[in-house]
Amino acid sequence: MDYKNMFDFSAKKVLITGGTGTLGSEFAYAFASCGADVVISGRDEIKAAEVLKKCCRHKAVYDFVKCDLSDITSIVGMVSDARMILGGLDILCNHAGFSIRRPALECTENDWERLMEIDLKAPFFTACEAARSMKASGGGMIINTASVSSARGHKELSIYAAAKGGISQMTKALAHEWAPFGIRVNAVAPGYIPTTQTVDILDDKVKKNELLSKIPLGRFGKPEEIAAVVLFLASTGSSYITGQTLFVEGGRMID
Repeated sequence: MDYKNMFDFSAKKVLITGGTGTLGSEFAYAFASCGADVVISGRDEIKAAEVLKKCCRHKAVYDFVKCDLSDITSIVGMVSDARMILGGLDILCNHAGFSIRRPALECTENDWERLMEIDLKAPFFTACEAARSMKASGGGMIINTASVSSARGHKELSIYAAAKGGISQMTKALAHEWAPFGIRVNAVAPGYIPTTQTVDILDDKVKKNELLSKIPLGRFGKPEEIAAVVLFLASTGSSYITGQTLFVEGGRMID
């Protein structure tokens, strides 16, 4: 194994869904820094331009594909467009999603359907579409985004927890099914990271201190700490790892 160049992704073709958010944009920059050609997807063209500007400091191919993840046809088009732009597809960061923080008894059917559509249904069909391409080309890597909530019973996150639990189980099933095609499927499960999704709770001093008291390392994570794990899961260093959900949460799962 070439330990020294393990994170050299030169000529690798990467698609990142949710690539305009806090974590997704950091994933894009991380792969760009390591030489990869990167396409990000999302709906916000202004934010996409900012992400691509940062990535373009490195000499490679970078582009944005607009996608409505509630529409399967749009998902198929996104993967197809990314393949055409990149000239193939080696790595999928299946990251796009959102959360609803609300007591279970106040959740509506619309809440359930909207979150499941984006956080579970869309990642499944995105992975399937990417896998078709990877199977034809001899293999690839898929990294899904789960959450600590996939394994913990966090209150007021019942629908989100159900979706992310589904991501972890989906990761296992797809890894088993696609291993013969040379496709590895893993998931990263972040703990609390300051993002647009967590800003409300982290701005609440009482809730913030309550959360910190449950994290052995005594702090919240940083986007680059999640991106580093994503790079590892996409690298040759994880070549014997598939079907796993890797928790990156400062030790919160210990207790």
